[in-house]
Amino acid sequence: MGAAGAGAGAIRRAACAAADRACAAARGARRALARFAPRPSAFGAAADAEAAAVRAVRNLRTFRFHYAALQWALLLASLAPRHRASMLFLMAASKGLLLYGGLLRVFPNSALLRRLLDRRLVALVFVALVLADLAAAGAIANLLAALAVGVPVIVLHASFRVRDDLEGPSLPSTAAENGEEETAAVVEKKEDGDVEAGPTRRSMAAAPRSPK
Repeated sequence: MGAAGAGAGAIRRAACAAADRACAAARGARRALARFAPRPSAFGAAADAEAAAVRAVRNLRTFRFHYAALQWALLLASLAPRHRASMLFLMAASKGLLLYGGLLRVFPNSALLRRLLDRRLVALVFVALVLADLAAAGAIANLLAALAVGVPVIVLHASFRVRDDLEGPSLPSTAAENGEEETAAVVEKKEDGDVEAGPTRRSMAAAPRSPK
């Protein structure tokens, strides 16, 4: 009875831990989706072509992981009907890439990860494995179809996604800096006034009083 109760308790704890991880993953996905496409008012046309290009470059830097996840999901979805073995291989490869990213966050100053396993080298190996697997499975057409669907969506999102809500937190700090500058200017003016008024008071005190 005691062993059975302990086993049941361990199973319940494992189930609770798995449920907590699933809830945390769901919350993270919901936050990421809300940041990627929060509301219709977060999209708008740029003033001109140059402003649209600048906005697109900035959004590509900000949402690069969102765009990569979108393109990866489209690729896996295109492989699901006829190339399930290739899809499973790519999913396992993506797990390894995520593990590498997690190690970089846990050990940001690791010389082994930074020098021997450079990020560009890992990304190059990952892309080579993906292309080799798709070529071996005869699924290059699936890759082209996923790119044909995903690239226009990414370009449109990067061109029309307004970044005002992303840069909002910097406004209070700017206002605080302006307030500090104004305070410093007032203090300097007061000090200048005291310095200018000081000799005048001393000269008035030293001047002889006229007899009444």
